[in-house]
Order: sequence, then structure tokens, then C-alpha cells
Amino acid sequence: MAAQFQIEGITAFITGANRGIGKAIASQFAKAGANLFLYDRQTDQLAGIVDEAQALGVKVLHQQGDVTSPEQVEQAVAAAEDGLGPIDVLVNGAGICQSIRFLDYTLEDWNRLMEVNVAGTFLCSQAALRRMTQRGRGKIINLASIAGRIGSKYRASYNASKHAVIGLTRCLAVEFADDGITANAICPGMVDTEMFAGVVAGDAEISGVDQETMLGILQQRALQKRLLRPEEIAGLALFLASPASDGMTGQALTYSGGIVMQ
Repeated sequence: MAAQFQIEGITAFITGANRGIGKAIASQFAKAGANLFLYDRQTDQLAGIVDEAQALGVKVLHQQGDVTSPEQVEQAVAAAEDGLGPIDVLVNGAGICQSIRFLDYTLEDWNRLMEVNVAGTFLCSQAALRRMTQRGRGKIINLASIAGRIGSKYRASYNASKHAVIGLTRCLAVEFADDGITANAICPGMVDTEMFAGVVAGDAEISGVDQETMLGILQQRALQKRLLRPEEIAGLALFLASPASDGMTGQALTYSGGIVMQ
């Protein structure tokens, strides 16, 4: 691995690490030699990631917790630093998505998306930044979405939340630049994950078509006419965690197979 992409020995705190893109990022970071603290409300797949990381000889800790709880987040970040040393990179990967007609939204539906996707990113960033600012270094990587750049049917709360994540990322970049900290967002398109499978199922139900038909409709929006692999997004996260991205901050990097070209 080229030296500029070297992350061996760093400590990365990754939320949403149990599955999907977060899991792929954890795996990619472990292969690159990073020590990991894995944090997720669900833990059914964490044992496999832990085993993989340990087999690679890196240190790894994991904890079940809720990114919307200030107390749990603060305790987890403190545990990460106690067990692994200073957090060099925070990856805010936790997120949820629902397909709901706008007029069918309840305030509870709306708030739940905002709590996990936006407040969760805020709380984890705040807890990590309290420590990063004391050391004068650190990297924040937020998992946004192309939904933060466009409008979509049946996903008003999700799109609004990802627009907010991009805005928050830019604000962090501005406010903490003098502290030696960068903040960037990744905006994936359609990625082959359990969450996206839920999107397909939800859109299909609302639209009155079968899931295979809906998947075909959605894939036609991409120039490459395919779903992305979680590992592809993890490669971009590796770049952002490495010294190769030291001069990049406040950016929202699109990786969408050609759905969005900006």
C-alpha cells in the first residue's frame, strides 16, 4: 500500500459497523492496519468483524449502543480512548431509511429519521471533537448519500436528513480547520445492502409493483445500471482516513455509478 494511503496503527471509531457500508469500512480499515472501536445498536454481525480484525493482528473493541443517546455516546468514546488510545478518525456510519408517502408521515416517523441520521452524527462528532481539539488533529468522515443532493419520492425525511448531514459536515470543516481537523462526507448512490433492499421493498409496495421490477426501475437511473458494492464505498473512506486526503475538507464526495454527477 502506498505510504500516502497508510493508516496502519491509527484508531478509528466506526458507528453503524454491524452491517452494510459501516461493516465494509471496518473490514477495509482492519486490512489496512487500523485499530477499531465498533459501535452499533445491533450486534448480530459484529463478532465476525471482530474475528477478522483480530486475525489480521489489529486491536478491536466493540460495544452495543444508541447514537441518539448523549450518555451512551460519551461513554463509548471514552471507552474507545481508554482501550485503544486517541481516536484519529471518526466514521459516522449509523443511519436508517424508510419509504413513506409524504402525506402519510407521522411526526414520530419524521423525528426518528432525524434523530438517528442527524442527531446521531452530531452527538458522535461532538464527543470525538472534544478530544480531537485537545490534540490538534483528527478526521471526521460522515456517511451522507446522494439523497443529500437530490429529491426523491417517498423519502422526504431521509433526504432531508442527508442534506443536513452534508451541511453539518461543512460547518465542522469551517469551525475546526484551525484545530487541525478535517471533515468530509461520502454520498453513495444505490449500494447492495440490507438497508437498500428495504428501500426497494418499500418503494415496490407503495408503487404497486414487485420488488424485481422496482429494482430494475431504480437501477436504470444509474449510468452503470448496477448496484454498488459496499467495498467500493469503503475504499473512498480509506482515502479520507489517510494522509492522502489531508488537504481535503468540507467536501461531499459523490460515488453513485453516474446517478449524480457533481
